Amino acid sequence: MHVYIQGAEHFWTSSDLYDTYFPTRSEGLPFTYPPFGAVVFTPLWLLSEVIGQTATERVLTVISVVALWMVARTLASAASAAGKQVRVPVVLAVLMCSLTVLSTLDLGQVNTILMALVIADVGRLTPRVPLGVLTGIAAAIKLTPLVFGLYFLLLWFHRRQPQGLLGMGAGFFGATALAWLLNPADSLVYWTQTLTSSSRIGEPWFAKNVSLRGMLSRFPDLEATTALWAIMVIVVIILVAAASLRLLRSSNTPMTHLLVISLVSLISLLCSPVSWHHHWVWLGTLAVCLWCTGHRVFALWAVFAQTFGAFHMFLRSSDRVEFDWTVVEHILSTHYLWFSLVLLLFFTFPQVPETTVKRTHRSTN
Repeated sequence: MHVYIQGAEHFWTSSDLYDTYFPTRSEGLPFTYPPFGAVVFTPLWLLSEVIGQTATERVLTVISVVALWMVARTLASAASAAGKQVRVPVVLAVLMCSLTVLSTLDLGQVNTILMALVIADVGRLTPRVPLGVLTGIAAAIKLTPLVFGLYFLLLWFHRRQPQGLLGMGAGFFGATALAWLLNPADSLVYWTQTLTSSSRIGEPWFAKNVSLRGMLSRFPDLEATTALWAIMVIVVIILVAAASLRLLRSSNTPMTHLLVISLVSLISLLCSPVSWHHHWVWLGTLAVCLWCTGHRVFALWAVFAQTFGAFHMFLRSSDRVEFDWTVVEHILSTHYLWFSLVLLLFFTFPQVPETTVKRTHRSTN
Protein backbone atom coordinates (compact mmCIF):
# COMPACT_ATOMS: atom_id res chain seq x y z
CA MET A 1 0.00 0.00 0.00
CA HIS A 2 2.93 2.35 0.63
CA VAL A 3 3.67 2.14 -3.10
CA TYR A 4 0.08 3.14 -3.94
CA ILE A 5 0.26 6.24 -1.73
CA GLN A 6 3.71 7.35 -2.85
CA GLY A 7 2.91 6.55 -6.47
CA ALA A 8 -0.17 8.76 -6.35
CA GLU A 9 1.88 11.56 -4.83
CA HIS A 10 4.52 11.27 -7.56
CA PHE A 11 1.83 11.23 -10.24
CA TRP A 12 0.74 14.72 -9.22
CA THR A 13 4.01 16.24 -8.01
CA SER A 14 6.74 14.91 -10.34
CA SER A 15 7.39 13.27 -13.70
CA ASP A 16 9.43 10.24 -12.62
CA LEU A 17 6.67 7.92 -11.41
CA TYR A 18 8.08 4.87 -13.22
CA ASP A 19 11.74 5.61 -12.50
CA THR A 20 11.38 5.66 -8.71
CA TYR A 21 11.59 2.83 -6.19
CA PHE A 22 9.40 3.51 -3.18
CA PRO A 23 10.30 2.27 0.35
CA THR A 24 8.07 -0.45 1.82
CA ARG A 25 8.22 -2.73 4.85
CA SER A 26 11.14 -4.73 3.49
CA GLU A 27 12.52 -3.24 0.26
CA GLY A 28 12.11 -0.57 -2.37
CA LEU A 29 9.47 -1.36 -4.99
CA PRO A 30 8.47 0.37 -8.24
CA PHE A 31 4.98 1.51 -9.16
CA THR A 32 3.81 -1.10 -11.69
CA TYR A 33 0.22 -0.03 -12.28
CA PRO A 34 -1.02 2.02 -15.25
CA PRO A 35 -1.27 5.80 -14.73
CA PHE A 36 -5.01 5.59 -14.03
CA GLY A 37 -4.15 3.42 -11.03
CA ALA A 38 -2.31 6.39 -9.56
CA VAL A 39 -5.40 8.53 -10.13
CA VAL A 40 -7.56 6.02 -8.25
CA PHE A 41 -5.05 5.86 -5.38
CA THR A 42 -5.01 9.65 -5.02
CA PRO A 43 -7.67 9.70 -2.24
CA LEU A 44 -5.45 7.35 -0.21
CA TRP A 45 -2.52 9.75 -0.58
CA LEU A 46 -4.63 12.75 0.44
CA LEU A 47 -6.09 10.82 3.37
CA SER A 48 -2.64 9.75 4.54
CA GLU A 49 -1.61 13.40 4.66
CA VAL A 50 -4.37 13.96 7.22
CA ILE A 51 -4.48 10.79 9.33
CA GLY A 52 -1.16 9.12 8.48
CA GLN A 53 -0.27 5.97 6.52
CA THR A 54 -1.06 3.49 9.29
CA ALA A 55 -4.62 4.73 9.69
CA THR A 56 -5.00 4.87 5.92
CA GLU A 57 -4.02 1.21 5.76
CA ARG A 58 -6.96 0.44 8.04
CA VAL A 59 -9.25 2.42 5.76
CA LEU A 60 -8.07 0.41 2.74
CA THR A 61 -8.72 -2.80 4.68
CA VAL A 62 -12.29 -1.68 5.39
CA ILE A 63 -12.79 -0.80 1.72
CA SER A 64 -11.49 -4.25 0.73
CA VAL A 65 -13.89 -5.97 3.14
CA VAL A 66 -16.77 -3.91 1.77
CA ALA A 67 -15.70 -5.03 -1.71
CA LEU A 68 -15.84 -8.64 -0.53
CA TRP A 69 -19.31 -8.01 0.85
CA MET A 70 -20.34 -6.73 -2.60
CA VAL A 71 -19.02 -9.93 -4.13
CA ALA A 72 -20.84 -12.04 -1.52
CA ARG A 73 -24.09 -10.15 -2.09
CA THR A 74 -23.86 -10.58 -5.86
CA LEU A 75 -23.14 -14.30 -5.55
CA ALA A 76 -25.96 -14.82 -3.04
CA SER A 77 -28.38 -12.98 -5.32
CA ALA A 78 -27.35 -15.14 -8.28
CA ALA A 79 -27.79 -18.27 -6.17
CA SER A 80 -31.26 -17.13 -5.14
CA ALA A 81 -32.21 -16.61 -8.79
CA ALA A 82 -31.20 -20.22 -9.41
CA GLY A 83 -33.36 -21.47 -6.52
CA LYS A 84 -30.48 -21.88 -4.07
CA GLN A 85 -30.81 -20.28 -0.65
CA VAL A 86 -27.37 -18.96 0.25
CA ARG A 87 -26.91 -16.28 2.89
CA VAL A 88 -24.56 -13.37 2.31
CA PRO A 89 -22.69 -13.88 5.63
CA VAL A 90 -21.97 -17.50 4.69
CA VAL A 91 -20.56 -16.50 1.31
CA LEU A 92 -18.55 -13.73 2.93
CA ALA A 93 -17.12 -16.22 5.44
CA VAL A 94 -16.01 -18.51 2.60
CA LEU A 95 -14.28 -15.60 0.89
CA MET A 96 -12.67 -14.32 4.10
CA CYS A 97 -11.26 -17.72 5.12
CA SER A 98 -9.00 -17.76 2.07
CA LEU A 99 -5.27 -17.34 2.62
CA THR A 100 -5.10 -15.46 -0.66
CA VAL A 101 -7.67 -12.94 0.57
CA LEU A 102 -6.03 -12.65 3.98
CA SER A 103 -2.68 -12.04 2.28
CA THR A 104 -4.28 -9.35 0.11
CA LEU A 105 -5.64 -7.61 3.20
CA ASP A 106 -2.34 -7.96 5.07
CA LEU A 107 -0.28 -6.57 2.19
CA GLY A 108 -2.71 -3.77 1.45
CA GLN A 109 -3.37 -4.96 -2.10
CA VAL A 110 -6.40 -4.10 -4.25
CA ASN A 111 -7.13 -7.55 -5.71
CA THR A 112 -10.47 -7.92 -3.91
CA ILE A 113 -11.54 -4.46 -5.08
CA LEU A 114 -10.76 -5.27 -8.71
CA MET A 115 -12.61 -8.58 -8.38
CA ALA A 116 -15.60 -6.76 -6.90
CA LEU A 117 -15.75 -4.41 -9.88
CA VAL A 118 -15.83 -7.34 -12.32
CA ILE A 119 -18.31 -9.41 -10.28
CA ALA A 120 -20.61 -6.41 -9.76
CA ASP A 121 -20.43 -5.76 -13.50
CA VAL A 122 -21.20 -9.29 -14.69
CA GLY A 123 -23.65 -9.98 -11.83
CA ARG A 124 -25.43 -6.68 -12.63
CA LEU A 125 -25.24 -5.41 -9.06
CA THR A 126 -25.26 -1.93 -10.61
CA PRO A 127 -27.70 -2.27 -13.54
CA ARG A 128 -27.63 1.46 -14.30
CA VAL A 129 -23.98 1.20 -15.31
CA PRO A 130 -23.69 -0.26 -18.84
CA LEU A 131 -22.36 -3.81 -18.99
CA GLY A 132 -18.58 -3.96 -19.33
CA VAL A 133 -17.78 -0.46 -18.10
CA LEU A 134 -16.75 -1.49 -14.57
CA THR A 135 -14.57 -4.27 -15.95
CA GLY A 136 -12.92 -1.78 -18.30
CA ILE A 137 -12.24 0.57 -15.40
CA ALA A 138 -10.73 -2.32 -13.42
CA ALA A 139 -8.43 -3.04 -16.37
CA ALA A 140 -7.38 0.62 -16.49
CA ILE A 141 -6.34 0.35 -12.83
CA LYS A 142 -4.43 -2.90 -13.37
CA LEU A 143 -4.04 -4.52 -16.79
CA THR A 144 -4.78 -8.14 -15.84
CA PRO A 145 -8.60 -7.71 -15.97
CA LEU A 146 -8.21 -7.22 -19.72
CA VAL A 147 -8.51 -11.01 -19.97
CA PHE A 148 -12.22 -10.66 -19.19
CA GLY A 149 -12.61 -9.29 -22.67
CA LEU A 150 -12.81 -12.96 -23.69
CA TYR A 151 -16.07 -13.31 -21.75
CA PHE A 152 -17.63 -10.33 -23.51
CA LEU A 153 -16.26 -11.57 -26.83
CA LEU A 154 -18.01 -14.90 -26.25
CA LEU A 155 -21.25 -13.07 -25.46
CA TRP A 156 -20.91 -11.28 -28.78
CA PHE A 157 -20.10 -14.51 -30.63
CA HIS A 158 -22.70 -16.76 -28.99
CA ARG A 159 -25.56 -14.43 -28.04
CA ARG A 160 -24.99 -11.58 -30.50
CA GLN A 161 -24.56 -9.16 -27.59
CA PRO A 162 -21.67 -6.76 -28.33
CA GLN A 163 -22.70 -4.28 -25.63
CA GLY A 164 -20.42 -5.78 -22.99
CA LEU A 165 -17.30 -5.62 -25.15
CA LEU A 166 -18.12 -2.08 -26.23
CA GLY A 167 -18.75 -1.06 -22.63
CA MET A 168 -15.46 -2.57 -21.51
CA GLY A 169 -13.63 -0.70 -24.24
CA ALA A 170 -15.32 2.55 -23.25
CA GLY A 171 -14.43 2.07 -19.58
CA PHE A 172 -10.81 1.15 -20.29
CA PHE A 173 -9.98 3.75 -22.93
CA GLY A 174 -11.98 6.46 -21.19
CA ALA A 175 -10.13 5.98 -17.89
CA THR A 176 -6.78 5.66 -19.67
CA ALA A 177 -7.41 8.85 -21.64
CA LEU A 178 -8.29 10.70 -18.43
CA ALA A 179 -4.97 9.70 -16.86
CA TRP A 180 -3.14 10.73 -20.04
CA LEU A 181 -4.73 14.18 -19.93
CA LEU A 182 -3.77 14.59 -16.27
CA ASN A 183 -0.17 13.42 -16.70
CA PRO A 184 0.92 12.89 -20.32
CA ALA A 185 4.62 12.50 -19.47
CA ASP A 186 4.26 9.51 -17.13
CA SER A 187 1.56 8.03 -19.37
CA LEU A 188 3.93 8.10 -22.32
CA VAL A 189 6.67 6.41 -20.28
CA TYR A 190 4.33 3.68 -19.08
CA TRP A 191 2.75 2.77 -22.41
CA THR A 192 6.00 2.91 -24.40
CA GLN A 193 8.58 1.58 -21.91
CA THR A 194 7.34 0.30 -18.55
CA LEU A 195 4.61 -1.92 -19.98
CA THR A 196 7.11 -4.33 -21.57
CA SER A 197 9.43 -4.53 -18.55
CA SER A 198 8.46 -7.71 -16.68
CA SER A 199 11.55 -7.54 -14.44
CA ARG A 200 9.85 -4.83 -12.35
CA ILE A 201 7.40 -7.27 -10.77
CA GLY A 202 9.84 -9.63 -9.06
CA GLU A 203 11.76 -12.83 -9.65
CA PRO A 204 9.56 -15.39 -11.44
CA TRP A 205 11.13 -18.40 -9.69
CA PHE A 206 10.05 -17.28 -6.22
CA ALA A 207 7.90 -19.88 -4.43
CA LYS A 208 4.86 -17.64 -4.14
CA ASN A 209 4.68 -17.05 -7.89
CA VAL A 210 1.88 -19.49 -8.67
CA SER A 211 1.87 -19.30 -12.46
CA LEU A 212 2.98 -21.45 -15.37
CA ARG A 213 5.99 -19.21 -15.91
CA GLY A 214 6.85 -19.50 -12.24
CA MET A 215 6.79 -23.28 -12.47
CA LEU A 216 9.07 -23.29 -15.52
CA SER A 217 11.43 -20.74 -13.97
CA ARG A 218 12.34 -23.14 -11.17
CA PHE A 219 13.88 -25.47 -13.74
CA PRO A 220 16.94 -23.70 -15.23
CA ASP A 221 16.77 -25.79 -18.41
CA LEU A 222 13.13 -24.83 -19.00
CA GLU A 223 13.11 -21.24 -17.77
CA ALA A 224 14.53 -19.89 -21.01
CA THR A 225 12.16 -21.93 -23.15
CA THR A 226 9.78 -19.14 -24.05
CA ALA A 227 8.24 -21.29 -26.77
CA LEU A 228 7.11 -23.90 -24.23
CA TRP A 229 5.52 -21.23 -22.05
CA ALA A 230 3.80 -19.71 -25.10
CA ILE A 231 2.36 -23.10 -26.06
CA MET A 232 1.04 -23.60 -22.52
CA VAL A 233 -0.56 -20.14 -22.60
CA ILE A 234 -2.30 -20.92 -25.89
CA VAL A 235 -3.58 -24.23 -24.50
CA VAL A 236 -4.97 -22.50 -21.40
CA ILE A 237 -6.75 -19.85 -23.48
CA ILE A 238 -8.28 -22.52 -25.73
CA LEU A 239 -9.45 -24.58 -22.74
CA VAL A 240 -10.95 -21.55 -21.00
CA ALA A 241 -12.71 -20.41 -24.17
CA ALA A 242 -14.08 -23.89 -24.88
CA ALA A 243 -15.23 -24.45 -21.29
CA SER A 244 -16.83 -21.00 -21.10
CA LEU A 245 -18.64 -21.39 -24.41
CA ARG A 246 -19.96 -24.80 -23.38
CA LEU A 247 -21.30 -23.39 -20.11
CA LEU A 248 -22.92 -20.41 -21.83
CA ARG A 249 -24.63 -22.74 -24.29
CA SER A 250 -25.98 -24.92 -21.49
CA SER A 251 -27.42 -22.17 -19.28
CA ASN A 252 -28.12 -18.45 -19.16
CA THR A 253 -28.54 -17.97 -15.41
CA PRO A 254 -26.65 -15.25 -13.49
CA MET A 255 -24.73 -17.94 -11.60
CA THR A 256 -23.56 -19.51 -14.86
CA HIS A 257 -22.22 -16.16 -16.02
CA LEU A 258 -20.42 -15.66 -12.71
CA LEU A 259 -18.92 -19.14 -13.00
CA VAL A 260 -17.76 -18.36 -16.53
CA ILE A 261 -16.14 -15.06 -15.53
CA SER A 262 -14.39 -16.89 -12.67
CA LEU A 263 -13.04 -19.46 -15.12
CA VAL A 264 -11.83 -16.68 -17.42
CA SER A 265 -9.86 -15.23 -14.50
CA LEU A 266 -7.67 -18.35 -14.70
CA ILE A 267 -6.13 -17.00 -17.91
CA SER A 268 -4.59 -14.13 -16.00
CA LEU A 269 -3.65 -16.24 -13.00
CA LEU A 270 -2.05 -19.05 -15.00
CA CYS A 271 -0.56 -17.15 -17.92
CA SER A 272 0.86 -13.98 -16.37
CA PRO A 273 4.64 -14.13 -15.96
CA VAL A 274 4.12 -13.50 -12.26
CA SER A 275 0.94 -14.40 -10.34
CA TRP A 276 1.64 -13.90 -6.67
CA HIS A 277 -0.34 -15.98 -4.19
CA HIS A 278 -2.48 -12.98 -3.19
CA HIS A 279 -3.63 -12.58 -6.80
CA TRP A 280 -5.63 -15.82 -6.52
CA VAL A 281 -8.60 -14.25 -4.70
CA TRP A 282 -10.82 -15.66 -7.46
CA LEU A 283 -10.57 -19.12 -5.88
CA GLY A 284 -13.19 -18.10 -3.32
CA THR A 285 -15.61 -16.95 -5.99
CA LEU A 286 -14.97 -20.15 -7.92
CA ALA A 287 -15.74 -22.22 -4.82
CA VAL A 288 -19.12 -20.53 -4.31
CA CYS A 289 -20.07 -20.74 -8.00
CA LEU A 290 -19.08 -24.40 -8.20
CA TRP A 291 -21.08 -25.25 -5.08
CA CYS A 292 -24.19 -23.46 -6.29
CA THR A 293 -24.03 -25.13 -9.71
CA GLY A 294 -23.84 -28.60 -8.19
CA HIS A 295 -20.11 -29.26 -8.59
CA ARG A 296 -19.56 -29.92 -4.89
CA VAL A 297 -16.28 -31.87 -5.19
CA PHE A 298 -14.60 -29.08 -7.13
CA ALA A 299 -16.04 -26.53 -4.71
CA LEU A 300 -14.53 -28.33 -1.73
CA TRP A 301 -11.24 -28.69 -3.62
CA ALA A 302 -11.22 -24.93 -4.25
CA VAL A 303 -11.81 -24.25 -0.54
CA PHE A 304 -9.04 -26.68 0.40
CA ALA A 305 -6.67 -25.13 -2.16
CA GLN A 306 -6.97 -21.67 -0.65
CA THR A 307 -6.71 -22.85 2.96
CA PHE A 308 -4.81 -25.97 3.97
CA GLY A 309 -3.79 -26.69 0.37
CA ALA A 310 -1.90 -23.44 -0.17
CA PHE A 311 1.34 -25.42 0.07
CA HIS A 312 3.46 -22.79 -1.69
CA MET A 313 2.98 -20.54 1.34
CA PHE A 314 4.93 -22.93 3.54
CA LEU A 315 7.64 -24.31 1.24
CA ARG A 316 11.32 -23.38 1.48
CA SER A 317 12.00 -20.09 -0.28
CA SER A 318 14.47 -17.19 -0.58
CA ASP A 319 18.16 -17.34 -1.54
CA ARG A 320 17.17 -19.23 -4.72
CA VAL A 321 16.53 -22.41 -2.72
CA GLU A 322 13.62 -23.10 -5.11
CA PHE A 323 16.17 -24.43 -7.61
CA ASP A 324 17.05 -27.17 -5.10
CA TRP A 325 13.51 -28.29 -4.37
CA THR A 326 12.66 -31.98 -4.25
CA VAL A 327 10.14 -33.50 -6.65
CA VAL A 328 7.52 -33.41 -3.90
CA GLU A 329 8.11 -29.70 -3.30
CA HIS A 330 7.75 -28.95 -7.00
CA ILE A 331 4.45 -30.86 -7.10
CA LEU A 332 3.11 -29.15 -3.98
CA SER A 333 4.06 -25.71 -5.29
CA THR A 334 1.90 -26.26 -8.38
CA HIS A 335 -1.28 -27.33 -6.56
CA TYR A 336 -3.24 -24.38 -7.95
CA LEU A 337 -2.09 -25.27 -11.45
CA TRP A 338 -3.27 -28.86 -11.15
CA PHE A 339 -6.63 -27.76 -9.73
CA SER A 340 -7.10 -25.30 -12.59
CA LEU A 341 -6.13 -27.84 -15.25
CA VAL A 342 -8.49 -30.54 -13.97
CA LEU A 343 -11.32 -28.02 -13.62
CA LEU A 344 -10.88 -26.70 -17.16
CA LEU A 345 -10.71 -30.20 -18.63
CA PHE A 346 -13.88 -31.14 -16.75
CA PHE A 347 -15.86 -28.24 -18.18
CA THR A 348 -14.33 -28.45 -21.65
CA PHE A 349 -15.15 -32.05 -22.45
CA PRO A 350 -18.72 -33.39 -22.12
CA GLN A 351 -19.34 -35.86 -19.35
CA VAL A 352 -21.02 -39.20 -20.05
CA PRO A 353 -24.55 -39.07 -18.58
CA GLU A 354 -25.33 -41.70 -15.96
CA THR A 355 -28.31 -42.95 -18.00
CA THR A 356 -26.00 -43.63 -20.93
CA VAL A 357 -23.67 -45.61 -18.70
CA LYS A 358 -26.60 -47.70 -17.43
CA ARG A 359 -27.85 -48.40 -20.96
CA THR A 360 -24.37 -49.44 -22.05
CA HIS A 361 -24.10 -51.74 -19.05
CA ARG A 362 -27.48 -53.35 -19.81
CA SER A 363 -26.59 -53.89 -23.47
CA THR A 364 -23.38 -55.68 -22.54
CA ASN A 365 -25.34 -57.99 -20.27
